[in-house]
Parts: sequence; C-alpha cells; structure tokens
Amino acid sequence: MLPEVGLNVRDAPSVDDGAVQYVALKDEELELTGETTEVDGIVWYQLADGHWVQGQYLEISERVSEAMPETTPDAAPEAAAPAIGCVIPEIGLNVRDAPSVTDGVVQYVALQGEELVLTGQTVEAEGATWYELEDGNWVQGQYLEIKP
Repeated sequence: MLPEVGLNVRDAPSVDDGAVQYVALKDEELELTGETTEVDGIVWYQLADGHWVQGQYLEISERVSEAMPETTPDAAPEAAAPAIGCVIPEIGLNVRDAPSVTDGVVQYVALQGEELVLTGQTVEAEGATWYELEDGNWVQGQYLEIKP
C-alpha cells in the first residue's frame, strides 16, 4: 500500500457513498476477491470481507493454492472463432497459466492497449469468463475489449 498511515476500507466502491468501515495498516496484506469496478475513473477492488479499497493504493501480489478449479460437463470449454482482445485497465492485465485467480500463476502482465490473440476457447470459472491466449495462458474477459 502506498499511503503512509493506512488505507480506508469502505462498504461501497465510492469515496462519496462508501462509509469507512476500518483502516488497513500500511503494508497489511488484504485478501481480494478478484472483483473490481471503476467509479469516477477510480478502480476499486473488493476484499474477501465484502468491503472495497481503491486499487491505486495497492501492490498486487499472487498467492497460489494447491487445488485447480474443478471442471464439470457444464463448465467444459466452449470453442469460438479466434479474435483479438485489447487490454482495458490502466494498470494492465494479469495473464495466468490457468483460468483461475487463486490457482493460476501470473506469467506476465499485458499492458493497457496491448492486443492479445485469443484462441476462441473460453471457460466459465470463479464467476468470470476466461479467454485462452494463443500462447496457452488465460485472461479474464471482463478486462478485454474483444475485436473480431
């Protein structure tokens, strides 16, 4: 975290409408859900406890657990035509070796505006649609602008 004192943790992703619930101390580790939203040009991250913090004050690191997401017949990959995905977030986009925030290891960060070649394979996991890249890695589709 960048603030010297701490980081306000709010009940909603808004400086105006989100009431401060507590202050996370400098260098305190916060567990993120992977959910983000942008309000008034600020990217907010949801914490595991349901509260929100401004992303500009976070240093994101990855933790990997042993288990991979279970696949069921309902979650089988769907084939689609290859396309280009343009990275939307200013902070870039984590490119992972598996379609999972908790179990996919970040291989690299694609920069804002970078065009990624998609294979057409998608997987629904952890409440998100994941897109496979031509290099075999995965990204969350909500952070891409898909171009045919």
